[in-house]
Amino acid sequence: MSQKKANFKKVAILGGGGLMGHGIALSCLQRSDAEVTIISRRDETVQHGLNLIENGQYGLGRAVERGKLSEEARDKIRARLSGTTDYAEGLAGADLVFETIPEVVDLKHNALLEAEKYASEDAIIASNTSSIMIAELSAPLKNPGRVVGTHWFYPANIMPLVEVGRSELTNKDALDSVVDYLRQIGKKPVVVKDAPGFFMTRFVNNYLAEAIRLVELGIAGPAEIDEMCKNGLGWPMGVFDFLDDTASFDSFYHAQEYLFETCGERYAVPPLARKVFKSGYKGDPALKPGSRGGWYDFLGIEKPGK
Repeated sequence: MSQKKANFKKVAILGGGGLMGHGIALSCLQRSDAEVTIISRRDETVQHGLNLIENGQYGLGRAVERGKLSEEARDKIRARLSGTTDYAEGLAGADLVFETIPEVVDLKHNALLEAEKYASEDAIIASNTSSIMIAELSAPLKNPGRVVGTHWFYPANIMPLVEVGRSELTNKDALDSVVDYLRQIGKKPVVVKDAPGFFMTRFVNNYLAEAIRLVELGIAGPAEIDEMCKNGLGWPMGVFDFLDDTASFDSFYHAQEYLFETCGERYAVPPLARKVFKSGYKGDPALKPGSRGGWYDFLGIEKPGK
């Protein structure tokens, strides 16, 4: 941990209207006194994120209902929250930026360059990448040392783990400050070496991809695989429950493409996964606006329990 305690005053979240971004916003709002701004290109996405923060399954409203948060505390939190489509406005004065753009290198490069342009000169930029190397992401920046990887897990304001990626270029003070802040807001950061997929994505994507291949082969269907994962392995969710109900298929798909490009054949995207993704079935539409549904919907299978 750093000797000097991290004290961030304004946190900006690029892509903050999305699945991971709004959860990161909730973590920062509920466990620190920082002002938080969520930023997205589309106003519909900003409003979607603000609504999830307010009324989502893990949002402020539910916390009040469960007695975890008072109405007065909720109102104080609301006063520190804002959203905008204007990058210059949203990033102005930010001393910590979390980037949660989809796992596409060019998109992330554009977002990080915006952060470097408009945030405070000494702001730390943390990417929520699950697969892309931090050295690669930071390459276009004038100061790549300010970029740290922070791979959060859904729901971000509930799950304690944050996998922290450090490249050879990452400044030690930036790394220490991010780790310190994550601990302050109740997270359990684990620092790993910079590599495609780090540890968690390479590990998790292998079993997700294998489950999809077993569906392709007709060995078992999504419902049977989910039942075996939950009742045989003790997982809280099955593979296809996870891909559908947390709208994580998008992240899996883009990460798998990058891992195949950088690590080789063992990370190839299963053909069935490509078909489902390209058909527009990316998970729960409530969490992934524009999605046509999930795996169960595409395959025309009734989801157990519905």
